[in-house]
Amino acid sequence: MNGLALVPVQVDITTSMVAVVTVLAALVLGLATLARPGRATVAWGAAFSLGVLGAYLWLGGHLTDAPVLRAAASALLLCFEPLVWLGLRLHHRQRVTWWPVAVFVLVAPVLLVLTAGGPWYLAAFHAVFVGSGVFAALVAYELLRRRPASLDIVLPLALASCAVVIVAVASAVFALLSGGDSTDAQLSALRGMNAVGTLVVSTCAAFTIVLMVRAEAAAPSDVDGATQRARRRLEKAHAQNEQIWSVLDVRLDDPADLREASTGSTFALIADRFHADVEETLPASADAVRIDDSRALVLIRGSDEAVQFHIREILTRISVIQRDAPADGIRSSASIGWASVAVLGYDYDALATAAAEAAVRARAAGGDRWDRAGTRDAPVAEVTATTTASAARPATLER
Repeated sequence: MNGLALVPVQVDITTSMVAVVTVLAALVLGLATLARPGRATVAWGAAFSLGVLGAYLWLGGHLTDAPVLRAAASALLLCFEPLVWLGLRLHHRQRVTWWPVAVFVLVAPVLLVLTAGGPWYLAAFHAVFVGSGVFAALVAYELLRRRPASLDIVLPLALASCAVVIVAVASAVFALLSGGDSTDAQLSALRGMNAVGTLVVSTCAAFTIVLMVRAEAAAPSDVDGATQRARRRLEKAHAQNEQIWSVLDVRLDDPADLREASTGSTFALIADRFHADVEETLPASADAVRIDDSRALVLIRGSDEAVQFHIREILTRISVIQRDAPADGIRSSASIGWASVAVLGYDYDALATAAAEAAVRARAAGGDRWDRAGTRDAPVAEVTATTTASAARPATLER
């Protein structure tokens, strides 16, 4: 009886790189770019798309032993870090300098393709590699410079980018010390590092990017819609001369420390409980919008005594340790800024700004308390109502 002959399948680093980069690109494009389209996610989608193209060109160069294909593939793979940095700047809404990225993405492929197979290729490759390392350093700096609360999310890409910097500098120094000797050996080692580095960096980048995009608590459209509703309610209150409206800025104290003291999933439970406590403590007529995991803005109607009562209830409820909660044993607290129409007028933006400043003062005073905004917290042109001197000073409640 003749059996089927089993042909062994050999999978090398090149084939693995093509498969992994293709899957990761599909994840980023599907879960980030298409799910949350924007300038940042489009830049990241372009980075992974170039990575896929470079991986397939790399495979073609590996099979045909064509220096031009390998050079073009290397250039495209090294363009990954500049595009990732561009996406981070856009994601953080920072000022973006486009021309360094555009120059690198255009010059790197041309330079390596023109020098492919020649004596200057190794020097050109090291120059491009060091340039990519500079952008990798910028990626790590952009991820870590503000001591992000989501350190567990950004750490994989930050560490991978730091590794790129170290390898780029070390390989350039070794090339300078060795002179023109062992060019073939250097190229062989660089190709291996390029393939392995592509696997590591693209995997870490995919996880970080997808988690950053998907972890956004509230879509901007939701916040904008709630803001418009609040403005309309204040306009109606202005027309009816109702001065018993206030804006509360409720902020979880030390969210960065809470993240570091717990896992990502545990902090998500803490944030959900924080917002649930705010919602459940407020009256039915109040509107609360979730700005992010650790902050909520509330539009509430009521007298000063009623608002103070609800503020005390919020602070007490948030600070209570619930033994049956998933985040057992972790105590949290909040700071609240209070801005009232009677003091600052009916402009929602002015009220929100004043409440935010009052919340910052409450946190600076130790947290787990509230602070009331006075006329000093808004421009004179936006203050349309006056109060007594006692109301003008912030009243702080310490429990």
